[in-house]
Amino acid sequence: MSSLGRISPFTITLAAILLRSAPALAGNEAAAEALFLEAKRLAAEGKFADACPKFAESNRLDRGAGTLLHLGDCYEKNHQLASAWATYREAASAAQGLNRADWEKIASTRAAALEPKLAKLTIRVVEPADKIEVSRDGAPTSPASWGVPIPVDVGTHTVQATAPGRRAFTTSVAINNDGDRDEIVVPKLPPQSAGNASATRPPAGAFTSSDGAGSSQRTIGFVVGGVGVVGLIGGAVTGLIAIGKNNDSNKACPNDGACASRDAVDAADGARKFGTISTIAFIAGGVGTALGAVLVLTAPSSSSEPASTTPKPATARARTLRFVPSAGGQSGGMSVLGVF
Repeated sequence: MSSLGRISPFTITLAAILLRSAPALAGNEAAAEALFLEAKRLAAEGKFADACPKFAESNRLDRGAGTLLHLGDCYEKNHQLASAWATYREAASAAQGLNRADWEKIASTRAAALEPKLAKLTIRVVEPADKIEVSRDGAPTSPASWGVPIPVDVGTHTVQATAPGRRAFTTSVAINNDGDRDEIVVPKLPPQSAGNASATRPPAGAFTSSDGAGSSQRTIGFVVGGVGVVGLIGGAVTGLIAIGKNNDSNKACPNDGACASRDAVDAADGARKFGTISTIAFIAGGVGTALGAVLVLTAPSSSSEPASTTPKPATARARTLRFVPSAGGQSGGMSVLGVF
């Protein structure tokens, strides 16, 4: 049997996975190195707020005790002492795994120096609900950490508690100085249904939502009616213009038949055009005015009786508008029927 035949399928599969992942790993290392160099440059210029995220991303792509030491130093100089303390401790653990006693000592010493300066925040949950989730600054916390003073950076911290069927609780606290101690107490979360009922139940004497609907309908009615009135005025004006042009045409050519006057022909054409416009404007204006009046007159009253939980009588009928052509099929005719 050849040497290839003695290689197990597992070994072949593992080799294939490593070969496929090699380019990605190399890419991560290159990106991590570029970020590390840029972070060092920014830190040397004193721009720690810009440098720390780049150190952190470099370490995420390619974890290393050296990068962690630089990140911890960056956090410390950016006055994020809790973050620096936690990073130094992680760096000491990583250095121990590499048998770098020198790095481990540096990280442990700097972490110990920061510990007395740390601000701490305690989250205390009075009565945990079923499946309650408590987060600090958007990051979930475990029940094991509740009631324990946890190191935090100076600044404002937000705590939120949520649970199925319960109203959410959110509050914030400002940690202003190194060494401060503070506590946030998460109260018993009330049932969501009770909160909704109190929020949605209308107070005694309140008006129903039909008030707003009636007001909107009246507003639309006034707008539509106003447009209709403008149409009627436009129809009247263009009608007068048509009559004037027709009179001009009759004066130029008083007799029936062919007319040699160009002005008379133009006046006659203008009279026909303005007459058509006038007719259309009158029809549209009439319909708009009528529809606007119906909308205003049929709008629900906003000053009627208060809201009541008593159901409407069975004989009550909804307001309905229906448009039908006028009798005889005349052009432009329209009727409005209302059911109330």
